[in-house]
Formats: sequence, C-alpha cells, structure tokens
Amino acid sequence: MTMKRILSITSLFITLFLLVPYFTDCQLQAQSDTAIFESHYVLPEFAQGSVKMKNGRTEVAIMDYNKLTEEMIFDKEGVRLALDSLEKIDSVYLDSRIFIPHEKIFYEVLVKGPVSLFLQHKCNLLAAGNPAGYGGTTETGASRSVSSLTSSGRAYKMHLPRDYHVTDASQFWMRNKGMYYRSNTASQIIKVFPEKSKEIKQFIKTNNLDLKSSPDLVKLIVKCNQFAR
Repeated sequence: MTMKRILSITSLFITLFLLVPYFTDCQLQAQSDTAIFESHYVLPEFAQGSVKMKNGRTEVAIMDYNKLTEEMIFDKEGVRLALDSLEKIDSVYLDSRIFIPHEKIFYEVLVKGPVSLFLQHKCNLLAAGNPAGYGGTTETGASRSVSSLTSSGRAYKMHLPRDYHVTDASQFWMRNKGMYYRSNTASQIIKVFPEKSKEIKQFIKTNNLDLKSSPDLVKLIVKCNQFAR
C-alpha cells in the first residue's frame, strides 16, 4: 500500500469522525422539532371519534383536540373546523378518552363520581426570538404572533411553523357539589376538604404520590370520593 493511499484512508476516517457529532445533532434536532410540532394537539394524529348530543343523537367524525385554541377540531373532507354549539353537546368520545364541554372549551374526564377530576388541555405559544448580542435570543412579539397564527388558521394544522415554541400549560380541575376547583397541588385539594387535611397528607406520603402525574392525582381523587360519602 502506497503512502499516498494510506494518507487518503486516514483523511477519510478523520472526516467521518468529525461528521458523527454533526449527524447526531441533526438527528436530535429533527426529533426535537417533531416534538414541538405535535405538542399543540392531544393526539399525535386525528382519529375517529363520536359526539353525543344532549338530544340523544350521535355524530361520528375524524377529530383531535387543539390545546392551543382549546377547541375540538374535526376533519370534513380535508377541511378542519371547530365544533360549535357546545351547549348542545353532552360528551365527546375520542381514542378511549371522554371529553365534556365546559363553558367555551372541553375538559377531559379523568375521574367520574361525586368528586370528579378533569384535565384542561392547554398550551402556551411563544414566537422564536430574534438574534441578540453575544449569541443570545430574545422572545419578542409573542402575543401578536399568536394572534396572527390562530387567525390565519395555521393553528389547526398538525405542525406549527418552526419559529414557534410550545409549552404545556394544562390544568387539573375537581368538581365537588357542582363547583369547580383547581386541583394542581395538595394545598388546593385540601382547601376543598379541610377537615380531611391529615388523611390527605398521609395518603400522599404513604403512596409517594406525585400530583403532577395524572395517574397519581387520579388515585388521590378516588380517595377523596370516600370523604364525600
């Protein structure tokens, strides 16, 4: 093997070695972009669901819930529209999930009973910042950009433009005796059952519950149903 060929092979290995981090970064960026794009809908893609009306009628449609606009979106011959006349809707069944209308939005039902638990799917949208000094960025004009995005109908697409950042802002709500209460922390739940403060704290500690986790919060609300008897 000639010295020239050895140098050529060595140069090739060095080039490949230097490109590995580049390809890895590109792959991670692609995965990150996909996560950002899909995060403003509850499901990763539209699925068949059914809408049960209060008059007993049921409608079937391809749907998904938009966390940005907080609307139930259905696909009608390639055009995406939001369900209206929520006062006439009893519930929506979508991919083993149940949603009920609440005022102008929908809540997902997590626990149904004397003490019910709901999840308000919601997200915040920030416009990517313009380049700033020393390699930084600034988040500017976010509210104006959101208004422009939603009014143009682009928020109904599965993928948002790359220059937007989505952050989850979902909230848990508990309904007891017809009243709704925020239920994101132990203290908020204890306010609804102040006489059961010790039992609730002990239950959380014994079961090592993380109330930011839906399954753990469900366990606590199921326990709270025992207090409501």
